[in-house]
Amino acid sequence: MCNILESIDLKEIDNFKSFTDRYFTKRFIVNANGVKNNDIMLMFHSNRITLLSLAPSHFFFKNPQTYSLNFFVGNVDRLCNTVKGKSKKGGQYLTPKSVICKVEYEDGTNFEIPCGMKSTLIEINEELVKNPHLLKEKPDSGGFIAIMLSSIAISDATKKELLTFEDYSKLVSDKVNL
Repeated sequence: MCNILESIDLKEIDNFKSFTDRYFTKRFIVNANGVKNNDIMLMFHSNRITLLSLAPSHFFFKNPQTYSLNFFVGNVDRLCNTVKGKSKKGGQYLTPKSVICKVEYEDGTNFEIPCGMKSTLIEINEELVKNPHLLKEKPDSGGFIAIMLSSIAISDATKKELLTFEDYSKLVSDKVNL
């Protein structure tokens, strides 16, 4: 009888795509809000759900300081967002420049993370709230920042406006090792 673990070629494990790589289409915003290297990644699912994250070329990844995430922006607490029902009523309305959270460093400096598209906030990633280090360690999977929902028309139009992974890679290839 064969042991099931012996039947797996461990070299092939590296070839498995993550959940987000399999089911989401990545699009990129470079220099969001006119800030150099403030690069955002939006991951679109066919069901109109969009995940917000930082792109690999974002300046955040080069700063070794300890950081925390603040979801109270302006006079809105993004953590208090509540949606109900199949149509997700009650979610916070977002414009492309709406701030989802702030990254605050130990030296007192900070930066804001915009959502990048017109949508409704469905929820903030609770795992990220508990473990902020996921933002740096797994930005395109467990470290996504928020889940957003938009209409089909807005989702499709936004995808067309933003950079594809290939175009983004060409543009930032000198800034980061993708």
